[in-house]
Amino acid sequence: MKLVTLVEDTTTCSLPAEHGLSIYVETAKHKLLFDVGTTDLFIKNAEALGIDLSQVDTVVISHGHDDHGGGLDAFLAINNHAVIYLQEKAFANHYTNKKTGPEYIGLNQDLKNHPQVRLLDGNFVIDDELQIYSHVCGEVYETNKNLLKEDKTRDDFIHEQHLVIQGEKNVLLMGCGHKGVLNIINQCPVKADLIIGGFHLYSPRTGECLPEPIIKHLADNLPDAVYYTGHCTGDKALEILTRELREIHPLMTGTVIEV
Repeated sequence: MKLVTLVEDTTTCSLPAEHGLSIYVETAKHKLLFDVGTTDLFIKNAEALGIDLSQVDTVVISHGHDDHGGGLDAFLAINNHAVIYLQEKAFANHYTNKKTGPEYIGLNQDLKNHPQVRLLDGNFVIDDELQIYSHVCGEVYETNKNLLKEDKTRDDFIHEQHLVIQGEKNVLLMGCGHKGVLNIINQCPVKADLIIGGFHLYSPRTGECLPEPIIKHLADNLPDAVYYTGHCTGDKALEILTRELREIHPLMTGTVIEV
């Protein structure tokens, strides 16, 4: 299995970055995308890497925020056959609460009824290699407090989903981990050997980071696995986690992981 980060908030290579996430994955059976970033940058970076996204057969959008699904229009312009999986609540109105008031950060709702889009309500097994799970229970971090759902109350992230890829080693892909990284891992249907995604210990929109004792507590309770994280984890939080954990690495635009 090969995973290539097409878009992430940071980069150390010649590829540009943006606030968002998009990961291309090649498995024994699939060519897939997990999230599509904010713009069409994931397509441009894929072209620069020699990856043909017209061959992608499966797309999983982790949740209904534009930094993970904003590039969906651009993808549909180059691929007319991939099945795109989202939770049905992903197309609800989503907002971030700014000093000037709520700002829309949701998806293009015109795509809700697109023939390639498949809306889910909870868990779904795609095949013996891929499965999606959602509706994770548990408290969320305070760094989510400015994120609002349709009625302008605090988001419950019923629209968030996670992808498990099963093989010789099991891979768990998260978008932002809004429902809490430990909650998501503990409710994963298989034991994950590799866990990739944001931990949402930091809010890119407010600059707020969780206190160090909370991050250390998280590190103490994370199960043994290899972790790659970035996006909404935050530099300070990643620095603390790196001190506490051996197998944690930064996820950046251009990062290639072979499993």
